[in-house]
Amino acid sequence: MTTTRRTAMALLLTGAMAAVGLPALAAIPDMSPATLTAEADLILTGRLVAVTTTRKVPEWVKRRDDISFFERGAFVDEVFTLAIEVGTVEKGSRGLAGKTIAAHGWRAHGRPPGWAGPGGTIRDLPAEGTRIKVWLRREQDGWDLMSPSGLVPAP
Repeated sequence: MTTTRRTAMALLLTGAMAAVGLPALAAIPDMSPATLTAEADLILTGRLVAVTTTRKVPEWVKRRDDISFFERGAFVDEVFTLAIEVGTVEKGSRGLAGKTIAAHGWRAHGRPPGWAGPGGTIRDLPAEGTRIKVWLRREQDGWDLMSPSGLVPAP
């Protein structure tokens, strides 16, 4: 196959995939500190007291008809809750200083070979006792880490 023909074939396949609405296979880049700060409801620095995790198949996978029952097992999210002892508050309720709050997030634990896409709110969970800085949004059931990059180690 000539280079011209290969290029035409690649363009044709790319166009066909876009036309059928296949999901984009790309990771979401980290948010800039300015964007995190502007969009966060609460920004704080504190100590990670405890981490609880659960692994499950994401709800969006269960609703998709084009993913078979057997393929669904390759999609696993790790859902976690962080108990954070609040030190300083940069934005939001200053009354939280000294209290312990719960922050929720998720990260992709398993995906099928070749899959790329959103990986969660953070890549690596820090160890208990670590000082962290978090950017949070207020949700119905509490605080959610901003996605992605809503948690960094604090100095």
